[in-house]
Amino acid sequence: MVGVDTTFLIDLFRNDEKAIMVLEELSRSGERIATTVINMAELYKGAFLHPKTDEKIDEIEELKDLLIVLDMRIESAKYYGKIYAELKNKGRLMNDRDILIASIFLSFGVGKIVTRDRKHFCEIEGVEVITY
Repeated sequence: MVGVDTTFLIDLFRNDEKAIMVLEELSRSGERIATTVINMAELYKGAFLHPKTDEKIDEIEELKDLLIVLDMRIESAKYYGKIYAELKNKGRLMNDRDILIASIFLSFGVGKIVTRDRKHFCEIEGVEVITY
């Protein structure tokens, strides 16, 4: 299973050629595709701020049915604490949402994350970042 970040999902909505190529490659390889409830919250936030809210909500609802959406659980919280402490000790703290996203993925055994923005996850041990 591979995790996909919000940047990747937004790029799919925007018909970004590189993101579409990555999606096609993942589909061909039979890879199951997951995202997190945090990523979904980011998408919904954008939809409610968009002038065409209803249209954007419909797009998200269609996408949601194609993905495995992982919820946060106590094991995710444990990963979050560990990752946060490791990054703080290295002087490399990052956005809490990105740490939460990585924590959820790792707690479900998902070590590969597809994102446009490598810096969101590259400092987190155990995460293989796939960029496009």
